[in-house]
Amino acid sequence: MAAEYRRLRNHLISLYNYNTDGILYLDKKGKILDANTAFLALSGFEKNHIVNCHFQQFITNEAGEEDRKSFYLSEQYFIDKRFRLITKDHSTISCLMRLNPIKEEEAFIGYFLIMKSMQELDKVAEHYLESELNYRMIAENIQDVLVLMDKNLKYLYISPSSKEIFGFDHTNLLNRELFFNIHPDYREILSSKFTAAVEKGDAFDVKLKAFHTERGWIWTEIKGKPVYDKDGRFLHLLLIARDISNEKQQEDHLKYFAYHDMLTGLPNRRMFNDQLETAISMLSEKNAPFVLMLLDVDNFKQINDSYGHEIGDKVIIEFGARLQQIVDDRLVARLGGDEFVILLLNMKNEEHVKKIAHRINETVKEPIIIQHTKLEITTSIGIVFLEEPPLTADQAMRYADEALYKGKSLGRNTFKIYQLEK
Repeated sequence: MAAEYRRLRNHLISLYNYNTDGILYLDKKGKILDANTAFLALSGFEKNHIVNCHFQQFITNEAGEEDRKSFYLSEQYFIDKRFRLITKDHSTISCLMRLNPIKEEEAFIGYFLIMKSMQELDKVAEHYLESELNYRMIAENIQDVLVLMDKNLKYLYISPSSKEIFGFDHTNLLNRELFFNIHPDYREILSSKFTAAVEKGDAFDVKLKAFHTERGWIWTEIKGKPVYDKDGRFLHLLLIARDISNEKQQEDHLKYFAYHDMLTGLPNRRMFNDQLETAISMLSEKNAPFVLMLLDVDNFKQINDSYGHEIGDKVIIEFGARLQQIVDDRLVARLGGDEFVILLLNMKNEEHVKKIAHRINETVKEPIIIQHTKLEITTSIGIVFLEEPPLTADQAMRYADEALYKGKSLGRNTFKIYQLEK
């Protein structure tokens, strides 16, 4: 799991460094901490000339927009707003920008400011587009697929970019059936969006899976809006489709690490707390008993002090893997350090739980070979059977913690069951 984390982390770093859009990494107050290659090329600045400067000195508003003082930072975000980037030679470049907050372990630490140059696209739009609506949508999405449909949802036009984005030749698509490349799971949703757009004038934005001739099903965002003439008569439905596979993959990675421990890959404290609250609700609503097992590695500090943190981390990884192997599909979570927890749902058979605990003790003490070093570890386990509401998460954890440390006081490599007062 550690190797997988490093691989994913390297991918995210590459996504930052080699992104064709300019990216600024800001602290909470808007000070520039870093800039990617694309931003430096766009602005003409060298990195050492902008680091530690406030980002607003390089940003101004589009003509006719409100004063940029209204552009203030908060722990929020905005998507696709127009500003102008002030370059090294004091010229300005129109950019489409989005501001994304960055959080680490629930703590807000800064922002990514992402900007796409609209310079060349604006030149094209000024020559060929007739309406402000088309200007905005096409100028901001010209690298994506543009589709026009009539009121009967027949294709009127599909841009040549469909070949690059989805692998389809646009000249052979106008007579294709509706939703020919949309995944069946999303066709009903998209159909309702289309109907509302044509009949009620509703714009929409939907994320779904669409078929690529070489890559198979890919994540796609489709934005749609009806277009009317000056007398209010419906002209056509304007659609913009773009490949969001990379964004979706990054989003999935971030969601994964929000609920999983980075070292072991096991569920983390956040996921465990969610599962524990669910178990408590089921206990109250359906009288479904459950068991908590709180564990740690005996004398783990001594292992770290004697062999170093690198070997200590490998011990933690192996300890977590052995627990997961024993309880299979039950929840095993790392709370932090050498502390782990197991949640056994719909469980009240004491003998079965004792067998699980005994097996954990026996399996954990099997020797571990790390970097030609043979280690033998043991674990202590605190167990609590939770069968009667009302109950809080804090109470459940306190019972398990008391059982764990009572067991340690009686001798390590053992387990102790907490006796609830009747």
